[in-house]
Amino acid sequence: MAVTQTQPSKANRIAITAIGLAATLLIVIAVNMLAHRFAARFDVTSTGALKPSDRTYSILGSLEGESEIVLAANLIDPSRDRAALSRVLDMLDEIDKASDNVRATVINTGTADGIDQYQALIDRLSAERSDETQAAVDLTTSAQASLERLGTQMMTWADPVQNLAQEHEPDRTGVSPWTNELRQRASQLRVRAGEIDQVSAYVQQSLGQMLGTTPVPNVGEARNVIQQAHGVIASVVQEQLEDLLRRAQDPKISAAGRTSATNLARQMQTALDEAAIVIDAIKTSPLPVLSRVAQALASGEAAIIIGADGQSLSAISIDDLAPPAQPGVARIDAGRRAESLLGSALAATSQSIPVTTAVLIHGTDARILTERGALDQLLESMAIRNVRWIEWPVSLSPEKPAEVALLADDPNTMYVVVGMSMSSQGAAERAIRTGAVLDDLIESGKNVLVCLSPSTMPGEGAPDPMSEPLKAFGLDADTGRPTLVDKPIGDRRFVEWEQLILPGETGSPLAEVVKGMPTRLTWPIAIDRTEDVGTAWPLIRSQADNIWREAEWFGYWLERDVNRPNVANPPAPGGSRDGEVGQGAFAWAVERPTETGTQRVVVVGSHLWLFDMVARRTASIDGKVGETSQGNTEFAHAIVSWLTYQDDMIARSAEAESFPIVQPMDPARLSAARWFFIGGLPLLVLILGAVVRLIGG
Repeated sequence: MAVTQTQPSKANRIAITAIGLAATLLIVIAVNMLAHRFAARFDVTSTGALKPSDRTYSILGSLEGESEIVLAANLIDPSRDRAALSRVLDMLDEIDKASDNVRATVINTGTADGIDQYQALIDRLSAERSDETQAAVDLTTSAQASLERLGTQMMTWADPVQNLAQEHEPDRTGVSPWTNELRQRASQLRVRAGEIDQVSAYVQQSLGQMLGTTPVPNVGEARNVIQQAHGVIASVVQEQLEDLLRRAQDPKISAAGRTSATNLARQMQTALDEAAIVIDAIKTSPLPVLSRVAQALASGEAAIIIGADGQSLSAISIDDLAPPAQPGVARIDAGRRAESLLGSALAATSQSIPVTTAVLIHGTDARILTERGALDQLLESMAIRNVRWIEWPVSLSPEKPAEVALLADDPNTMYVVVGMSMSSQGAAERAIRTGAVLDDLIESGKNVLVCLSPSTMPGEGAPDPMSEPLKAFGLDADTGRPTLVDKPIGDRRFVEWEQLILPGETGSPLAEVVKGMPTRLTWPIAIDRTEDVGTAWPLIRSQADNIWREAEWFGYWLERDVNRPNVANPPAPGGSRDGEVGQGAFAWAVERPTETGTQRVVVVGSHLWLFDMVARRTASIDGKVGETSQGNTEFAHAIVSWLTYQDDMIARSAEAESFPIVQPMDPARLSAARWFFIGGLPLLVLILGAVVRLIGG
């Protein structure tokens, strides 16, 4: 008997197909909606280079309310590095997806519509801050008017100054010996006064800056110009004033001349005092929010960060986010740089990271921050993290400066005490002064970073005033015997006075930040833990072989760095006063309880590790120039956070992450992958085909 198989009708097949397509469409829509809301992003690089760093996640987690990032850039500009800009956009998207408290918008200013959007944004920002901006403009205009008045007075002083020569008794030739000199001084007054017109024109240009049709005064630039001009002019007038007072005491000047010189000096002093009051007002008056970012906004391409309160504002130019590549310089990861800048700007505008002050204390006879510029790159990297630096050179200012005294009770103030060279004249006296300040800071419970220098004083039987205060924390720094490393090269010995270390300590957030990162220390000093005071964590130890503590180091220290490799008989281990490093570490973090809370101190056995010449040292690798001591800067950032109790911000920064490197697969995983794609996947297709055939007939 034949069996007849009933086939579904055409209408049923169409209905089933339609239902299947509709169900598939609904599933796709639902999956996409869920994926947009709960985005799962997988980073297969070994360094996590395609996702935000731990520090960025900490910042995003601290945000309250909704902050906004608006990236305005010409995305079709052929001169722009497209790869770098793409990385910036990717990282901006990652930040947007990583937090519900950040909203990111991209405006393409390469299109007419994008230009209109950017102009509308500037209009809104300007209107919201118009009162604050106008008040700052008025104050700046007042300062400029004061400078102009001073210039007018200088013009009126020129002739009386020059004529003063006639009031001096003539020499043998019948001519006043003051004639030429006072003519030059009068000319200098006229020339400097005439330059004020150029200053005024530049100030008006800055205050009248327009972005499209919207006024966005660059008050910061105008104030800088006024202050610089005032500094030069005040110096000229002050010098002239002092010269007049000296001439008034000359026995060969007439009574009328003495009176004229004294009156002129008095007028100059009054004018200087009046101008200084107004100029000081613009120095201490904060810049309006809009003017702080005027330069970045004027470029037409910038990332604008608006705080959750709607008032806080920051801006980063596109060239800072994605700097153009330079020949012979290692290419930076623009995404990582953008992440670091944007994260810090978000923290600043949301005030989740308070303004921190680092007070640099040292014993040199120069101002390191303003005169030598030895920390410029460190200060720049700190500035974007809301850290400002002020200086107290104890040799120049034995008494505590007023600015330092005012910040003494601020919990966001920490101190950096740096020991300096012992080879200059008066070094011992300067070390004693600096050590006394350090001892006072520790006694008063302040949080301090101590950077130690080798000292000749222990070798002379005297305690090192920089290391003695550290015994209160159970630390014994062997500053009289810095460590050296013996490195044979062929048949010659080379003694290394600095070490590039890959720290491997754990147990402390500070140690974790620099773990495995190249960190350079010059003339490292071993620090032993001799007493259990509070809680202490070793941060950096040496892994070098043939390392020892050298007692007879001073002669080698006096040699120039470039000459040391050629020293015939460099120091060698085994001397009667030498020693092994043992368990000594080069850096420690210590925390101890006090009557008012806890006190934290970090001690690093190297005095130059913060300075750009060490921390930002570069080398040529494969024809590209790149930094070799990345751990130094990361360590400094982490220490500042720890000493100001911002523990949540202690994490490796975005800039410290390496370029993306795909994780290598071990042999077992590689073999499994090959079997799956070469054999398993085709077999799976055959099995699915058989199942479909069996079911469908």
